[in-house]
Parts: sequence; structure tokens; C-alpha cells
Amino acid sequence: MPAWIERPTIDLELALPPEERYARFPDAVLASGRRLLAAIMQEIPVQARALAYWVRLRTADRFHKEAVALARQVGADWRDVTLANVAYDLMLAALGCSTVALPTPSGPVVARNMDWWPEDQLARASYLIRCSESGQFRYASAGWPGTIGVVTGLSARGFAMVLNAVLSPEGTRKTGYPVLLHLRRVLEDAADFDAALTMLQKETLASPALVTLVGSDNAQRAVIERTPTRHALRWAGPDEPLFATNDYRLLFKPQAGTGSIIYETTCTRYEALCRFFAGHRPDRDVEDEELLGVLSDPAVIQSITAQHILMRPRTGAIRLFVPRRLLNN
Repeated sequence: MPAWIERPTIDLELALPPEERYARFPDAVLASGRRLLAAIMQEIPVQARALAYWVRLRTADRFHKEAVALARQVGADWRDVTLANVAYDLMLAALGCSTVALPTPSGPVVARNMDWWPEDQLARASYLIRCSESGQFRYASAGWPGTIGVVTGLSARGFAMVLNAVLSPEGTRKTGYPVLLHLRRVLEDAADFDAALTMLQKETLASPALVTLVGSDNAQRAVIERTPTRHALRWAGPDEPLFATNDYRLLFKPQAGTGSIIYETTCTRYEALCRFFAGHRPDRDVEDEELLGVLSDPAVIQSITAQHILMRPRTGAIRLFVPRRLLNN
């Protein structure tokens, strides 16, 4: 029996007002989102709710109607929904991730583990969110019933994005744009890979980040290393795999951190991915099961790995899986 289970898809129609869009969620889906939101908010102090007003101001109300509509569906405060969608900026030490982007004759393929606490609640609430406008596919993301921001997403315009957490010596920037909400903007607004690359370099962010951006061509594979105000581009070699875990490779010297298993294992996970794909050839296609096997290997998977995601931007394919053990607990 495989160590992973594929998760269902939720279809959203962006042409509908948010209150109608989310009213179509089944009760069981909303219940899972309600439980996950409660778990996230246990880790965020009540007094932090004031930050929700700043997020609303910083994003010029772009996402406020969605937050209000989602809050109504799950019986929560809109401020809590907003804070859950900027949790990356509030809980950097609780996040991880391992990512690989491979060249193949069918175009690049992206495989990633999303390591995020609380992993059990997140796995049970995980859905592939597929967004269309007037019946035309726009983008998809690996999310949950309450998702506004994006951690892992694929655009119909031929590119995919993956966020990996990183700690920066430069710290955070209170006036920066929330990272998950900026990735949502890129997914919605960027016309193509090049436009997405520009957007990911230019914006002042609230937190440091590593964003793997992959287009439809094998040459379009890069990791954008970000501090709140600076960036560096780490491009894949023409025929080589591209990897990212939770440390810088260009802006700062790579090193394992302390105080969190995610940062303590970042270098060993990076090295494990290098070993697994050392013999990869760009003229060989890679099956999903092979990629899932690597993502589930003890050298790569973490105790808080909640999702496995596979994306092929050239064909617009995206699949979301979760570790089976988290659903059986």
C-alpha cells in the first residue's frame, strides 16, 4: 500500500462574488477548515488580531471580501482568517519544505514536500483548489478551506511556484507585503514566467523566503532567494536538477540552524535530494510514483510533512497527496 493518498479537488468560480463562491463548499469540507483554523489560532496570540487591520491596509483591501466570506462559512472572525493566511510571516520556525525541479523531455516537473504544523489537521483539511473564471481555468493551489494566500501553486499561463521557508540574518520587515498573499498576486497577475520572475524579485516582503519558479521550458527553472528587500537568482544548469530546502545558497553561506528540526535538517535533506537525482538525465521522463517515493523517503520526509505536490507546468497538471499515516491517526 502506498505511503501517500491523493486528495480531492475543490472547484472555485472566480466570476462569482466571494460569498457565493464559498457557499458551495460541502459541510464536511468546511468542518475540516474550521478545525485547522482553530489549531492555527491556538499558536497566534489573541492580541495579534490587530495585525489583521494592517494586512488589510497593506494589501489595499484586495483580499478582504474573501476573508469575510470565508469567515462567515466557517463561523469565525475575519481577522482570524486573515491571520491564518499570513501565518508564514508569524510562524517561520514552524515551517519547512523540500523541493526538486527536474528537466525532462516533456518539460520540467516539480516535486515538493510541504512541511507545516499542525501536520495532522492540515493533511485532513488539504484540498487541491482549482480556480476558474467563467469556466476558463486560471490557476490551482494546494490549500485548505480557508486558503487565500498561496504556498504551492500552478498558473494556466505556464508556470508554477513553490515557497520554502528560510531564516535570514536580516530579519523581517513589518511594512513588507505578506509572503503568501504576494504569491497569490503573482499567480493571478503574472502574464508568464518572465513576469512572475520580475514580481518575485521586486516587491518588499514581510519575511525572507525561497521561491522556486518553474516554467514550461526546462531552461525556466530558478530559485529566487529573498530577504525582505534583497534577492538573488539561483538558476538550474541546462541538464541538471534544481533543489531547495530551507537555507540560502547565494545570499548567505548555507548552514544548518538550531532550535527547529526543519532548519537542523535542511542541509541533510538537500544532500539526500542530490543523491537521489544524481543520475537523472533530461532525456528521461519521471513517473509520479518515483517522485512520491523520494518525497516519502526517511531522508527527505519530516515529522511535520503534511503534503506532497507534483506539478508539470507545460501540461498544466498538478496533483496533491498527503502522507497516509496522518489520515489513519
